[in-house]
Amino acid sequence: MRITIGSTSYDLTTRALVIGVGRYSEGADLVEPEAGADPAPAPVYASAADGAGVGRALAAGAGLVRLTEPTAGALALCAAAGAAVVVPAGAAGDTGLPADRVVADTLLVDVTTAEWPAAATAAGVIRGARLVRTTDVQGARRVCDVLAAVMEAR
Repeated sequence: MRITIGSTSYDLTTRALVIGVGRYSEGADLVEPEAGADPAPAPVYASAADGAGVGRALAAGAGLVRLTEPTAGALALCAAAGAAVVVPAGAAGDTGLPADRVVADTLLVDVTTAEWPAAATAAGVIRGARLVRTTDVQGARRVCDVLAAVMEAR
């Protein structure tokens, strides 16, 4: 399974991408910046519920947009911008976007509120998550790198 974000293609077969939330996102594959933050050091991730939200996400430079309600208009905006999307699993096959620009939301684990984010990251990735949204980028990066090495060694 591959995803293309911007001009970079990632093999998600064994590797999970880390989405850093907030200011401390060094080492993240993608960044979900806080409002008014400096430009992101990595491709931007954003969530949107409607066309206006998609427009704001794309204007902020989002290369990966989570569409909670994937409408034809929102998908068209993402397609025109060359952005990849995260959509509900039932909508993943019907987006009109190239397959390498679509990920089902079942592959996303959000550990931002987990009491033990490293353990939650490990459990999520072992169960199949390939996108990890976290405020503990360094911890998630270490866990994801170790699990990638284990999965590649199989």
